[in-house]
Amino acid sequence: MNTSESYVELINRVYSRSRQEGSRAYPVASYEVFLLSQAQERAKRKEAALFRKLGDIFDWQLSRRQRNGYLKSMRLGFTLVLTDPAKTILWTSNNFLSMTGYIPGEVLGQTPRMLQGPETDFRTVRRVRESLKREESVKADLLNYRKDGEAYVCRVAIDPLYNGEGELTHFLAVECEVKAE
Repeated sequence: MNTSESYVELINRVYSRSRQEGSRAYPVASYEVFLLSQAQERAKRKEAALFRKLGDIFDWQLSRRQRNGYLKSMRLGFTLVLTDPAKTILWTSNNFLSMTGYIPGEVLGQTPRMLQGPETDFRTVRRVRESLKREESVKADLLNYRKDGEAYVCRVAIDPLYNGEGELTHFLAVECEVKAE
């Protein structure tokens, strides 16, 4: 359950209890929800600004459409993972940390291989690695593992990022969890 879902449940409980007692819902809970919402929006804006700044620092040659697509993905709750060409994780969005249960110090400097486990389809992993070796964009569904060992299916789209001189500087993965049907 994510933070916003837990606050929705809190409001529903308070509202139900107040209706049974014949009084109005507590305004404090509504104010807490408002403050949480504002903090989440500030954090999202800050994260988007950091992503833009990274693009400027590394001189990524992204069209406006590409940059806006990545930013929209973040706003919609997708996770972003930035690696260097050797696939070392340099930055992740907060959504990635929420999805996997890791904290930044546990993932930065690691490779995405840390998310793989015994049930991961290594043919798919090999296909992804070969595409990245050729500096090609690739999409795949991977069975990954959270910090607590719980397996989840992750749909990933990875793009190579180049600087103004045409040199590969990073890979950027946009990921989302695929719910079992």
